[in-house]
Amino acid sequence: MRTITDQAIKCLLKDARSAGPTPIYLVYRYEYTRFKVSTGQSIAPDLWDTTNGRARTDVKNRAVLRDNETINAHLDRQRSALRTVLNRLQLAGVPITNDLIKQYFDKEVGRKEKKVAVQDAKESFTAYIVRFVEEAKAGKRLNAKEAKYAPYTLAGYMKLKRILENYQAATGNPIDYDAYTLAYYDAFKLWLTNRGLTLNYVGTLLKDLKVMLKQSHHDGMHENTIYQHPKFKKLVEDVDNVYLTDDELTALFTLNLSANARLDRVRDLFLIGAYTGLRFSDFSDLRPENITHNGRILTRKALKTNGRVSIPLNPNVLSILAKYDGVPPRTITNQKMNDYIKELCRLAGIVEKVEVSRTVGGSRQTRYLDKCELVTTHTARRSFATNAYLAGVPTVAIMKCTGHKSETVFLRYIKISPEQNALLLLNHPHFGGIHDTQNSQIIPMNKVA
Repeated sequence: MRTITDQAIKCLLKDARSAGPTPIYLVYRYEYTRFKVSTGQSIAPDLWDTTNGRARTDVKNRAVLRDNETINAHLDRQRSALRTVLNRLQLAGVPITNDLIKQYFDKEVGRKEKKVAVQDAKESFTAYIVRFVEEAKAGKRLNAKEAKYAPYTLAGYMKLKRILENYQAATGNPIDYDAYTLAYYDAFKLWLTNRGLTLNYVGTLLKDLKVMLKQSHHDGMHENTIYQHPKFKKLVEDVDNVYLTDDELTALFTLNLSANARLDRVRDLFLIGAYTGLRFSDFSDLRPENITHNGRILTRKALKTNGRVSIPLNPNVLSILAKYDGVPPRTITNQKMNDYIKELCRLAGIVEKVEVSRTVGGSRQTRYLDKCELVTTHTARRSFATNAYLAGVPTVAIMKCTGHKSETVFLRYIKISPEQNALLLLNHPHFGGIHDTQNSQIIPMNKVA
């Protein structure tokens, strides 16, 4: 992939033979197509340096020189903005079109888009959601990180559409743009809660509703800004997710599955995730090219964040990869794999009772389940982070492997009990005894009278 430089973007006059000032355009040529956009700047042809595509700075008139330097500053800023947009689109792997370049160029330089008059908008909110998803799938819309939307994100928006339609059918309440208020938010939240949904599930739907209202407002479909109100928010609670200890991962690794190719393949995929910290979308799509440094380092770009991570490979992962000649086993759907992982963990004896509490239908519920019933593909990533933390690996180093940018988000993955935390602290000098400040020594607790 060739990086686009400033030299690939030309500054050209609209009419080089004009008798007076003429507009200056940015021009970029790609795949037999030309993208052209006005810079908003104009200059007389005799003050233009055609060779370098800039306003001349060899003039003696100070006022003209000052104007030309201002023009050049504008051109440099806009050319840099266009280069940034083109490189982002190229990295995102979406088909580049003039309309798409213009959309993101205007955003980069802070130009306001022309909004469709609200009174002329005939598209319903649910129809807008469908169009948004279709355009995102086609690469005509990128997320806030200038990358393609993840399939599960778009699936969530379509789920919101279906639930809104069910809500309208059940209650008779409208679901178009102007219907949404804080009272509506509360009524919709209560309706969802009374259906027995978990608080986090309800929170995700409310988050997606907020996103779609914001996007449709940005696209000029309505003027309702209730989504900006601090009370119009996503709900979230910390749930009792589990992780697998090193001993439990070893039990899976040594489990004899020679008579069950289906579970054997799933086990190996799951362990790759547990020993690397990759998400399911990443560890299910590895290639031999991802293995570097004589087979000891795994490097790849995460699909969700578009960030690159490098992870040291332990002997168990190397053994699994060697089993498949360097190509990880063929994957299956996330849903199927979650079912099979539970079966695997039960076979490996991972069945201790675990207390699980969460809010369902507005009430806090506590259950005691076999640990194997709580294991999913994401448990692999959580296990990697927690086991590394328990082994004393610095938090920053673990985050470099998992790709987390925020320590707050990362620490949600660390699932250790109060007892485990206390045992870790026993190894800290602060808890090893009483410090004698005069003699600069630690007095063991069993020596204290």
